[in-house]
Amino acid sequence: MPVNRRERGIAYIEFVLIASFFYVPIILGMITVGIAVLRNYQVNEVTRDVAHMMAHGVDFSQQANQNLIVNDLANGLSLQANNGNVTGSTAGNGVLVLSVFQNLSSSCGCTNGGHVVVTNRIVIGNNTLYSSPFGNPASIDSSTGQIAGYATDTGARADNLTNLISLPSGGLAYMTEGSFAFRDLGVAGYITNLGAFNRAVF
Repeated sequence: MPVNRRERGIAYIEFVLIASFFYVPIILGMITVGIAVLRNYQVNEVTRDVAHMMAHGVDFSQQANQNLIVNDLANGLSLQANNGNVTGSTAGNGVLVLSVFQNLSSSCGCTNGGHVVVTNRIVIGNNTLYSSPFGNPASIDSSTGQIAGYATDTGARADNLTNLISLPSGGLAYMTEGSFAFRDLGVAGYITNLGAFNRAVF
Protein backbone atom coordinates (compact mmCIF):
# COMPACT_ATOMS: atom_id res chain seq x y z
CA MET A 1 0.00 0.00 0.00
CA PRO A 2 1.58 3.35 -1.00
CA VAL A 3 2.57 5.82 1.72
CA ASN A 4 1.01 9.26 1.32
CA ARG A 5 3.02 12.47 1.58
CA ARG A 6 1.69 13.38 4.99
CA GLU A 7 2.81 10.08 6.53
CA ARG A 8 6.18 10.40 4.84
CA GLY A 9 6.60 13.91 6.29
CA ILE A 10 5.72 12.70 9.78
CA ALA A 11 8.29 9.91 9.44
CA TYR A 12 10.97 12.48 8.57
CA ILE A 13 10.10 14.60 11.60
CA GLU A 14 10.17 11.56 13.87
CA PHE A 15 13.55 10.55 12.49
CA VAL A 16 15.00 14.03 13.05
CA LEU A 17 13.67 14.18 16.61
CA ILE A 18 15.00 10.74 17.52
CA ALA A 19 18.35 11.30 15.77
CA SER A 20 18.83 14.62 17.58
CA PHE A 21 18.91 12.78 20.91
CA PHE A 22 21.89 10.78 19.64
CA TYR A 23 23.78 13.12 17.32
CA VAL A 24 23.57 16.45 19.14
CA PRO A 25 25.32 15.16 22.30
CA ILE A 26 27.94 13.41 20.16
CA ILE A 27 28.65 16.59 18.18
CA LEU A 28 28.76 18.73 21.34
CA GLY A 29 31.05 16.18 22.98
CA MET A 30 33.41 16.18 20.00
CA ILE A 31 33.61 19.99 20.02
CA THR A 32 34.17 20.08 23.79
CA VAL A 33 36.90 17.44 23.75
CA GLY A 34 38.54 19.10 20.74
CA ILE A 35 38.77 22.45 22.55
CA ALA A 36 40.10 20.67 25.67
CA VAL A 37 42.83 18.99 23.60
CA LEU A 38 43.91 22.35 22.15
CA ARG A 39 44.03 23.89 25.63
CA ASN A 40 46.01 20.92 26.93
CA TYR A 41 48.56 21.56 24.20
CA GLN A 42 48.69 25.24 25.27
CA VAL A 43 49.27 24.22 28.92
CA ASN A 44 52.19 22.03 27.80
CA GLU A 45 53.64 24.92 25.82
CA VAL A 46 53.24 27.40 28.70
CA THR A 47 54.93 25.19 31.30
CA ARG A 48 57.81 24.36 28.98
CA ASP A 49 58.34 27.96 27.85
CA VAL A 50 58.23 29.39 31.38
CA ALA A 51 60.66 26.78 32.75
CA HIS A 52 62.99 27.47 29.84
CA MET A 53 62.81 31.23 30.47
CA MET A 54 63.55 30.70 34.17
CA ALA A 55 66.62 28.64 33.29
CA HIS A 56 67.79 31.58 31.16
CA GLY A 57 67.46 34.06 34.02
CA VAL A 58 64.02 35.64 33.58
CA ASP A 59 62.83 36.89 36.99
CA PHE A 60 59.14 36.06 37.41
CA SER A 61 58.92 37.85 40.73
CA GLN A 62 58.64 40.97 38.56
CA GLN A 63 55.02 41.81 37.77
CA ALA A 64 55.82 42.71 34.17
CA ASN A 65 57.20 39.22 33.55
CA GLN A 66 54.18 37.62 35.26
CA ASN A 67 51.92 39.68 33.01
CA LEU A 68 53.78 38.31 29.99
CA ILE A 69 52.65 34.82 31.03
CA VAL A 70 49.07 35.78 31.89
CA ASN A 71 48.36 38.03 28.91
CA ASP A 72 50.35 36.28 26.18
CA LEU A 73 51.51 32.73 26.87
CA ALA A 74 48.43 31.63 28.86
CA ASN A 75 45.88 33.77 27.03
CA GLY A 76 42.51 32.01 27.07
CA LEU A 77 43.32 29.72 30.02
CA SER A 78 41.75 31.98 32.70
CA LEU A 79 45.05 32.43 34.54
CA GLN A 80 44.74 35.50 36.79
CA ALA A 81 47.57 37.93 37.52
CA ASN A 82 48.94 38.19 41.06
CA ASN A 83 48.92 41.98 41.37
CA GLY A 84 52.37 42.38 42.86
CA ASN A 85 53.05 39.20 44.86
CA VAL A 86 54.58 35.79 44.26
CA THR A 87 52.15 33.73 46.34
CA GLY A 88 49.15 33.74 43.99
CA SER A 89 45.50 34.42 44.74
CA THR A 90 42.24 32.50 44.85
CA ALA A 91 40.89 33.78 41.53
CA GLY A 92 40.86 32.18 38.11
CA ASN A 93 40.90 28.62 36.79
CA GLY A 94 44.63 28.04 36.54
CA VAL A 95 47.87 28.12 38.49
CA LEU A 96 51.57 27.95 37.69
CA VAL A 97 54.09 26.93 40.35
CA LEU A 98 57.64 27.98 39.48
CA SER A 99 60.46 26.44 41.51
CA VAL A 100 64.24 26.51 41.60
CA PHE A 101 66.05 23.55 43.18
CA GLN A 102 69.62 22.96 44.28
CA ASN A 103 71.42 19.79 45.29
CA LEU A 104 73.31 20.98 48.36
CA SER A 105 76.79 19.55 48.84
CA SER A 106 77.13 17.18 51.78
CA SER A 107 80.18 19.22 52.79
CA CYS A 108 78.15 22.42 53.29
CA GLY A 109 78.00 21.83 57.04
CA CYS A 110 74.26 22.56 57.01
CA THR A 111 71.19 20.60 58.06
CA ASN A 112 70.16 19.90 54.46
CA GLY A 113 73.62 18.94 53.23
CA GLY A 114 73.40 16.10 50.70
CA HIS A 115 69.73 16.87 49.93
CA VAL A 116 67.90 18.50 47.03
CA VAL A 117 66.10 21.60 48.30
CA VAL A 118 63.77 24.21 46.84
CA THR A 119 65.48 27.61 46.99
CA ASN A 120 62.86 29.75 45.25
CA ARG A 121 59.12 29.35 44.64
CA ILE A 122 56.72 31.62 42.79
CA VAL A 123 53.01 30.90 42.43
CA ILE A 124 51.03 32.65 39.71
CA GLY A 125 47.25 32.30 39.63
CA ASN A 126 44.81 30.38 41.82
CA ASN A 127 46.91 28.82 44.59
CA THR A 128 43.99 26.67 45.80
CA LEU A 129 44.07 24.49 42.68
CA TYR A 130 47.43 22.81 43.20
CA SER A 131 50.36 22.54 45.61
CA SER A 132 53.74 21.23 44.51
CA PRO A 133 54.82 17.90 46.07
CA PHE A 134 58.45 18.98 45.72
CA GLY A 135 59.32 20.66 49.00
CA ASN A 136 57.13 22.52 51.46
CA PRO A 137 59.27 25.28 52.97
CA ALA A 138 58.14 27.01 56.14
CA SER A 139 58.72 30.53 54.84
CA ILE A 140 58.84 32.11 51.38
CA ASP A 141 59.58 35.79 50.79
CA SER A 142 56.30 37.21 49.46
CA SER A 143 57.98 39.71 47.12
CA THR A 144 60.84 37.64 45.64
CA GLY A 145 59.94 33.99 46.20
CA GLN A 146 63.32 33.39 47.85
CA ILE A 147 63.53 30.79 50.62
CA ALA A 148 66.07 32.22 53.02
CA GLY A 149 66.31 29.15 55.26
CA TYR A 150 66.55 26.46 52.58
CA ALA A 151 69.86 25.17 54.00
CA THR A 152 68.32 24.44 57.41
CA ASP A 153 64.57 24.11 56.82
CA THR A 154 63.88 20.38 56.44
CA GLY A 155 60.53 21.26 54.84
CA ALA A 156 62.48 22.67 51.87
CA ARG A 157 63.83 19.22 51.03
CA ALA A 158 62.74 17.92 47.63
CA ASP A 159 64.72 14.71 47.23
CA ASN A 160 61.84 13.24 45.20
CA LEU A 161 62.92 15.57 42.37
CA THR A 162 65.62 13.01 41.54
CA ASN A 163 62.82 10.80 40.19
CA LEU A 164 62.49 13.34 37.37
CA ILE A 165 66.01 14.65 36.81
CA SER A 166 69.52 13.77 37.94
CA LEU A 167 71.21 16.63 39.79
CA PRO A 168 74.94 16.60 40.54
CA SER A 169 76.18 18.06 43.83
CA GLY A 170 75.69 21.82 43.66
CA GLY A 171 73.54 21.49 40.52
CA LEU A 172 70.42 23.58 39.84
CA ALA A 173 67.07 22.66 38.29
CA TYR A 174 64.21 24.90 37.13
CA MET A 175 60.67 23.57 37.14
CA THR A 176 57.23 24.85 36.17
CA GLU A 177 54.09 22.97 37.16
CA GLY A 178 50.79 24.02 35.65
CA SER A 179 47.29 22.95 36.66
CA PHE A 180 44.22 24.28 34.85
CA ALA A 181 40.49 23.57 35.19
CA PHE A 182 38.36 23.99 32.06
CA ARG A 183 35.15 24.81 33.90
CA ASP A 184 33.56 26.54 30.93
CA LEU A 185 33.71 23.32 28.88
CA GLY A 186 31.70 21.11 31.23
CA VAL A 187 28.47 19.54 30.00
CA ALA A 188 26.29 18.68 33.00
CA GLY A 189 25.75 14.96 33.31
CA TYR A 190 28.07 14.11 30.43
CA ILE A 191 31.48 15.77 30.61
CA THR A 192 32.76 17.09 33.93
CA ASN A 193 36.09 17.93 35.54
CA LEU A 194 37.91 18.73 32.32
CA GLY A 195 41.37 20.17 32.84
CA ALA A 196 45.07 19.77 32.20
CA PHE A 197 48.28 19.37 34.14
CA ASN A 198 51.86 19.51 32.94
CA ARG A 199 55.31 19.73 34.44
CA ALA A 200 58.50 20.89 32.74
CA VAL A 201 61.97 20.79 34.29
CA PHE A 202 65.32 22.01 33.00
